[in-house]
Amino acid sequence: MSLDAEHYFMVTEETASRREKSQEAPVLDVADEAAVGAGVSGAGNGTSRRKMESRRKLLAAARKLFVERGYHDTRPQDISREAGVGHGTFYLHFEDKLDCFLAFTEEAANELDVFVSQYLASAGALDEVIREILRAIFEYSDERPGVLAAALTDVTVFSTGDLSRKMPAARWAQGWTRLLDELQSKGAVAGDIDTRLAGYLIIGAIKQGGAFATRDHIDRDIFIDNMTKLFVRALRTQ
Repeated sequence: MSLDAEHYFMVTEETASRREKSQEAPVLDVADEAAVGAGVSGAGNGTSRRKMESRRKLLAAARKLFVERGYHDTRPQDISREAGVGHGTFYLHFEDKLDCFLAFTEEAANELDVFVSQYLASAGALDEVIREILRAIFEYSDERPGVLAAALTDVTVFSTGDLSRKMPAARWAQGWTRLLDELQSKGAVAGDIDTRLAGYLIIGAIKQGGAFATRDHIDRDIFIDNMTKLFVRALRTQ
């Protein structure tokens, strides 16, 4: 079975489109805008480098604070201060805190895709696919503590921003839905399963089950094996 990991997690066409737009229309720092306005030679190249560096610093600071403090207790000015840039620079890169949070989750999604693609290389049967995805998720969590938990925060209860945009949990659930749809077309998942509902249920189970396993110090292999059995028995053709 050939599986494209980037299809099945949080990276979507919307994400790709936003990424392309950001590459086509680089954001200028205040100093860069002044330089361009003054006709300073070579300002464009310097602008691009400074723009990339300031965005990198802001995203690194946002990741640190979203993980340590949570979405609600992290303010744009806190991110700017942690990044060591002027507060105005934050709004040259992001519309608001929600926009910054979604950029953080996209970055985390891209990293997770790498882990998943490595684990799925040899997976074939339903139980193998689920087990290897779970291994990838928890290995990622081990290497980047708190990142997935922060990325899956339900910000709809906190934010006053544009909540019409897909939240991370919804994107990830839709990724699982696409995966289950493919497996269902191959007869590996029962035809009467609502794959959309299943996608959201799987996300909730991973998030809550993972938190429980961590708190109770359950052996990782035992936990993954039991969760795999639970998913397979709920999904497979009888």
